[in-house]
Amino acid sequence: MSNELRFDGRVAIITGAGGGLGRAYALLLAARGASVVVNDLGGGMHGEGAGTSAADRVVEEITAAGGEAVASYDSVEHGERIVQAALDAFGRVDIVVNNAGILRDTSFHKMSEEDWEKIYRVHLYGGFRVTHAAWPHLRDQGYGRVIMTSSAAGLYGNFGQANYGAAKLGLLGMANSLAVEGQKRNVLVNAIAPLAGSRLTETILPPEMVAALKPEYVAPLVAFLCHDSNTATGQVFEVGAGWAARVRWQRARGAFLPLGAGVTPEAIAGQWADVQNFDDPTYPETPMDSFAPVVENLKTAAAAQPPSAASKVTAEPAAAPARPAATGGPLDAVGFEFAPTTTSYDEGDLSLYALSIGAATDPLDASELQFVYELSRDGFKALPTYAVTFPFSLLWQITGVPGLRFNPALLLHGEQYLELRRPLPVKATVTNTARIANIYDKGSGALVLLDVDTADEQGQVIARNQVSLFIRGIGGFGGERGPSSAGVALPDRAPDAVHREKTNENQALLYRLSSGDRNPLHADPAFAAAGGFNRPILHGLCTFGFAGRAVLRHFAGNDPARLGSIRARFTRHVFPGETIVTEMWAVGSDVLFQCKVAERDEVVLSNGAVALV
Repeated sequence: MSNELRFDGRVAIITGAGGGLGRAYALLLAARGASVVVNDLGGGMHGEGAGTSAADRVVEEITAAGGEAVASYDSVEHGERIVQAALDAFGRVDIVVNNAGILRDTSFHKMSEEDWEKIYRVHLYGGFRVTHAAWPHLRDQGYGRVIMTSSAAGLYGNFGQANYGAAKLGLLGMANSLAVEGQKRNVLVNAIAPLAGSRLTETILPPEMVAALKPEYVAPLVAFLCHDSNTATGQVFEVGAGWAARVRWQRARGAFLPLGAGVTPEAIAGQWADVQNFDDPTYPETPMDSFAPVVENLKTAAAAQPPSAASKVTAEPAAAPARPAATGGPLDAVGFEFAPTTTSYDEGDLSLYALSIGAATDPLDASELQFVYELSRDGFKALPTYAVTFPFSLLWQITGVPGLRFNPALLLHGEQYLELRRPLPVKATVTNTARIANIYDKGSGALVLLDVDTADEQGQVIARNQVSLFIRGIGGFGGERGPSSAGVALPDRAPDAVHREKTNENQALLYRLSSGDRNPLHADPAFAAAGGFNRPILHGLCTFGFAGRAVLRHFAGNDPARLGSIRARFTRHVFPGETIVTEMWAVGSDVLFQCKVAERDEVVLSNGAVALV
């Protein structure tokens, strides 16, 4: 056939290929030109024993038909050996079908730890070991197709299969995440939930149904998903008996509960019908889709509640324009203008901010009283880096920007630039406007440049922030890569000044009150742990403020009017209680700097530069 899907030159690893589904996959791919590693431990259906005959028989079938195949008798727990067999025999690997499995069915109250552990080690851990060993080769060559085998027990549950169902749904979760990681390298990962007769299904299906569910009816879908022409990734399909269908999550519209005191068990009970109502469902496909109702509820709460003392948003922002039903991608967002916000602040807000970035910690040093004490003999003044807090009154709107569809958990603050047109007044009502200045395609993500202007009551711009945001996972849209990020070259000499300051253990809690950045990553140990940190971390802009203070002290006589602009790149986190070491070099009218954490000797702020007036 002229349109036959061929696999010439491709190498496929198929685990559990000594019989049933795996054998059907191996025979079909080999018949279409693939070189196949037929892996099978040769043990029993419950995981006992081992042998070579099962894999050998399938290899003999393939070679007798003119195909290429080698046998592998290793357990999937030794995935690296299976992948090495492919490399030794054929020099590469292109396709991985994780099919190996066993059953140890029993009701949960009778289930032993061995029943659970053996299922986990073959299905979920085995799938990890084989795929993990193949993954570097797939990424490096820019091509790969991976199949995970889930099941109806994983999707829907089944009596006596708590162990099996848990492992099978775990494989689906792994497939979904690997699909996101692999897509930019043309490594596509999907899952199937096959309906087929095999030695594993004989215990749960009647013989006549087992006979009707031929593995040969599942193999064609697997072959298509493994082919060059397939573009689907991160999907799961039920397949069998000549039928195939994609499965997706469906979610009820749900009920919005007022945040704060309104969220109670009684409030849940009162709206239980709405929580379960599928009359108008949605179909989330990404973590961002899942997160959307949370964002909506936060917006509703922000509009309904009076402004807090910390942010003092005195005029409610206009609603951000609704996201179009379909967009052309991130480049559609360039030029997008955010709804303006109006905020007010006074001496109390400025004092709290100064304290939150370490000012006036020495009671015998009066040089910074002017930033925290309204009756200071030098006159009360605003620390210029307070202006970095202004964008937080409107930054939440980025979740509604056309073309930017992303999970907020994947957003990173890359760099910050602050320019002061004149010294900040010590009390003011200011209006913040923002637009997306540009978006660059960095491959693994998108770099979004957000310009934020802050104007006083007369409409005169007093400060401009450029916030550089890196959004992981939405790159590869064909945009420009943007300017080189080589950074600031520090002089090849010892610093002209070094400033060491130990942060407080509660530094992040102070800063979140003064800045408007209430991200729980900086306060909640459980949330921080979910982000991969063993405790809450300090805000990058707090470290930015420490650096700005150090430059003012050592090079500007603590005169905030002399700071014209300041920029830096965020490179690593700081834990509250660690010591920030700011190293500074005078270069003409500029001061270049970097910040390190003394305890770990790691650079946490780089590309630092202050332009002095």
